[in-house]
Parts: sequence; structure tokens; C-alpha cells
Amino acid sequence: MALRVPSASTNIFKEGYKTLQGLEEAVIRNIHATKEMSEITRTSFGPYGRNKMVVNRLEKLFVTSDAATIIHELEVVHPAAKILVMASQQQEAEAGDGTNYVIIFASELLQKAEYLLRMGLHPSEIAQGYEIAFTKTMELLEGTFI
Repeated sequence: MALRVPSASTNIFKEGYKTLQGLEEAVIRNIHATKEMSEITRTSFGPYGRNKMVVNRLEKLFVTSDAATIIHELEVVHPAAKILVMASQQQEAEAGDGTNYVIIFASELLQKAEYLLRMGLHPSEIAQGYEIAFTKTMELLEGTFI
């Protein structure tokens, strides 16, 4: 006999909170949040990236194509999107550039994972596949750096 965990009563949460049923639904919601982050910054990527007009929380208006500035001014509340912001900030701290690439690349990997989830793969299998791909990539790139 399997244990059944009862869902939490919606009365204990603030208005607007939702409870999710199932691992896949929660994972897919996280993937969609990262996709939204990517769509915000994607158009400012590269040498032909477009500028964005940003109004911050202090009502200050400025125009920029720098993804680090754009995401710094956003008030991100979704946990998965916050992780993406933190990864982007870490990239900027370590390399000084590539913040937009981190967001776009991570979002694309997660969108491919969503496809695999919908095909029926378990999230742990997808993570294991990405780890194998990372290991193989590092082996191939071993001798290519100057």
C-alpha cells in the first residue's frame, strides 16, 4: 500500500498561491519561468542586439542592451528564474561578460528537457544525460584551449 500525502489546504496560503500536483507539473512551470527570462533578454543578445527601455522600481527610465543591467533591474520572484539570475550574476562576477548567454543557454537546455519530460523520461534521467553530455564535451575540449 502506497502512502498518500494529502495536499495542503489552500486556506493557509496568501491569496494568489497555487499548489501543484505532481513532479512534472512543477518542473514544467519552472521551465516556463526560465523561458520567460530568456525571452526578456534574448533580443539584446549579440552585436546586433536591440536596446530595451527599462523603468526600474525608483521610476528611473534608461535604455540599455546589457542583459546584466536588465535582469538587475527586474524584480524576479519565481525561484527558478531567481536561480537563473544568480547564475548570470556569477558569470558576470567571474568573467565580466556572458550574462545573456548564460540565461539563453540554460533556458534552451531546460526547454529541451521539457520535451523529454513530455516524452515520459524522469527528471533524474534527463539530469544524468546532461551530466554525460557535459563530461563528453569537456573531454572533447580538453586540448583545444590556448
